[in-house]
Amino acid sequence: MIIDLKLPDREKLVSHVVQSLSLYWSNNSKIIFSIPISNNQTDLSISIPLRMVSVSLPQWGEEFGVNGSLLVPRECIKECQGNDSWKKVDWWLAAFLLQECWHERLWEKAHGVIHSYSFRLKGWDTRAWDHAWVNRIGLFLRKWLLVENKKEEIFLGNMPKAKFEISHDVDAVSKTLPIRLKQGAFNFFNSYQLLIKGNFLDSFKVFGKAIRMLLSQEDWWVFEKLMQLEKKAGIQAVYHFYADDRSKNFKRWLMDPSYDVSTDQLKSLFGKIKKDGHKIGLHPTFDSWNNSELLNKQKNFLEHNLGGKVITCRQHWLRFSWNDTWNAQSKAGLERDSTLMFNDRAGFRNSSALSWNPWDYENSKSHQIKCLSSVIMDSHLYDYQNITTTVRICQIEKWLNECKSVHGECSTLWHPHTLTNDYSWDQGFYDLLEFIK
Repeated sequence: MIIDLKLPDREKLVSHVVQSLSLYWSNNSKIIFSIPISNNQTDLSISIPLRMVSVSLPQWGEEFGVNGSLLVPRECIKECQGNDSWKKVDWWLAAFLLQECWHERLWEKAHGVIHSYSFRLKGWDTRAWDHAWVNRIGLFLRKWLLVENKKEEIFLGNMPKAKFEISHDVDAVSKTLPIRLKQGAFNFFNSYQLLIKGNFLDSFKVFGKAIRMLLSQEDWWVFEKLMQLEKKAGIQAVYHFYADDRSKNFKRWLMDPSYDVSTDQLKSLFGKIKKDGHKIGLHPTFDSWNNSELLNKQKNFLEHNLGGKVITCRQHWLRFSWNDTWNAQSKAGLERDSTLMFNDRAGFRNSSALSWNPWDYENSKSHQIKCLSSVIMDSHLYDYQNITTTVRICQIEKWLNECKSVHGECSTLWHPHTLTNDYSWDQGFYDLLEFIK
């Protein structure tokens, strides 16, 4: 299916990619434009679903690929036969389409918002999410320029060190009835799924977990424990708090957190979090993802009770639209967002491990807001998979090692209340800290 969504002109597109990948050429960046990259942008038709093709790299660039090759969208290369097929790739276009999830934007225009559920992208080439392909393209272009101009590595600057952000979306500070109902129902469903697959032992365990979630009276105030762990690991995290002073209707009662940031207990917690050097951001309500007025009110409410400025956010339930969310956040005065991630699987949603200013299609320029892609969260490792501790550790290492190997930057998400016995996801968090510290 071909859907019309006009790309930026060539000069804007290349400049946008060069700026996004600037961590790889901190010195002499202007010379990057001299790389003889094929321009396949003229009379281009982009179709959905996304399809990727494998391009073999020259010997001097094989280290930046996966098994010596890079994957690019099929629209970026007209001919992929022969040993020099890499010269026929429009690498600027490939990086732009992947980083800006252009095919996803087309899907949203044709079929509506998917928010953050990968299963709604029918027929997708999911290999796009397995690696930080955009970073790998950047590294390959860096090497190409150095080889072409017979320059040493230092000519373009030192390689950056990988950065990992640990963040917490504070969805609960106590165990409430809506949480019991939602998480209990989710576990009952998972138990049923395991049962029909014949996995009776695990089905019984998950069923027991659902009963415990419904009936136990455990205290979910775990912040002292959480901050002690991070202090010991030498990590400063980002804590995103819900802040809404509207009265609850049924939908808000069910879908949003229940705590009040204006209480003395929460204000005292804010002081402790800031004292330990952590950042505090906004966790907007379920219905705010396309509403700048709501976002602004919630930002102001949190700032009033925090006693400081709030510039960072992640949308609740990862509610997100390419057309609306970043525009709404920017209008609300937010400067940094880490919503971009899939709810139902780990990986690189935009094939990148970068902090960048996304492309604003409506205004044909880069957004002012800075965005950091999130790669993995607790529920990916527990709710959506029935795996062993060993496999869980391997998955954490897999995703974060990819970021490390490309000298990139990414965010991770762990919900504080999952450190309780009701969830027992604390070991996964310890493993995450061990990798990052």
